[in-house]
Amino acid sequence: MTVSFVVVAISLRVAFVSLICLGVGGALAVLTWWFWNTAMPEPPALARLEIMSDRRYEAASPRERELLLGEADEVMSVSTRNTQPRAQRPAPRSRVAPVAQRQRTESVEVVDDAPATRKPIDPLLK
Repeated sequence: MTVSFVVVAISLRVAFVSLICLGVGGALAVLTWWFWNTAMPEPPALARLEIMSDRRYEAASPRERELLLGEADEVMSVSTRNTQPRAQRPAPRSRVAPVAQRQRTESVEVVDDAPATRKPIDPLLK
């Protein structure tokens, strides 16, 4: 009789812990859904890319693609199109006063263990 009581008590604990885990998982799912819906929205300039990633766009003819992208242009607001040039700002002033060249008073020995010819890591940096 005591063995069956212990088994029932353990199974109730396991059921209780599993219900808590399911509740926490559900709460995290709801929190994630809320976060994705309230996060910063995409700028209208990305409307063309969103349309291009759609299956309708991939299956469409060239004329239909132009029409679909025309819808994206209607979505874009005037502020994202940069219709007016930006005002020219003056060059920033330096915050540090210029200092006269300093000369070293002590000599420093240079130890060069590197090979005589060094090649850049990136071949485009030649």
